[in-house]
Amino acid sequence: MTISDLLINFIFSFAVTAGFSIFFNAPKKSLIPCGIVGGIGWCAYILMSKSSYFSNVFSMVIASAVISLLSEILARKLKYPSINFIIPGILPLVPGLGLYNTMYSLVQKDYALAVSTGTDTLFKSGGIAIGILIITSFTKTYYIILKRIKLKKLEQNLEQ
Repeated sequence: MTISDLLINFIFSFAVTAGFSIFFNAPKKSLIPCGIVGGIGWCAYILMSKSSYFSNVFSMVIASAVISLLSEILARKLKYPSINFIIPGILPLVPGLGLYNTMYSLVQKDYALAVSTGTDTLFKSGGIAIGILIITSFTKTYYIILKRIKLKKLEQNLEQ
């Protein structure tokens, strides 16, 4: 994969993500950051899936984790909920073609192919959920711990 291929992938995934942000009535200030999140997430998926070291499902987990991490960072910086960035950002990752091919195989009564395609699609969808869940959980835990540390320091200062 060349740099120009990666740039083209970034541009199109940026456009898709920004378009869906408009569709979801995201604030105008967040459209470009949403597009950047979706573009980076898609490029992360493409780079990892083209590598022979990672499976498509693991690539999906890492890409959705990248999207979730960027969304959490932007949510703190821009003062918007992280869901404004996560939902449009994961849309390029959603395995819509896999869902279509699964249903098409079922209609054609090719049940072996339907099961194969369906399980792959299900694992990819689960990978998206797991990537988001891991980062969101770590972020929430981090801020809870940070808040407790600040409270303890405040209590120590008041005692002195």
